[in-house]
Amino acid sequence: MTHDDIETHDDIETHDDIDANLSELYAARAVIEQAKGAVMVVYGIDADQAFRLLIWRSQETNTKLRELAARLVADLRTLTDSSGSMRARFDHLLLTVHQRVQQD
Repeated sequence: MTHDDIETHDDIETHDDIDANLSELYAARAVIEQAKGAVMVVYGIDADQAFRLLIWRSQETNTKLRELAARLVADLRTLTDSSGSMRARFDHLLLTVHQRVQQD
C-alpha cells in the first residue's frame, strides 16, 4: 500500500464538503425547477422562457435566484381556488392522462 492509496483526513473532509455542496446544489435546483414549472403553467410558456423570466426577476430585484424561487414556491401555497374549478379540471387531467399517453 502506498501513500497514494491512503485517504488522508484532509481528503475525507474534502469529500464531505463536496457531498454537502452537492446536496445544497440539488436542493436549490429542485426549488428552481418547481418555480419554473409553476411559471410555465400559469403563463403557458416553455421551460426556457420560464427560466429566463425567473432570471430577469432575480436580476431586476437583486435577489438570488434560488431564494426568489423558494419564496415563489412557498407563496404558491397561499393562492386559493375558492370555487375548486382548477382542482377539478386538474383532477380530470390527472385521472385520464394515461388515455392520452396511449393515443400518442
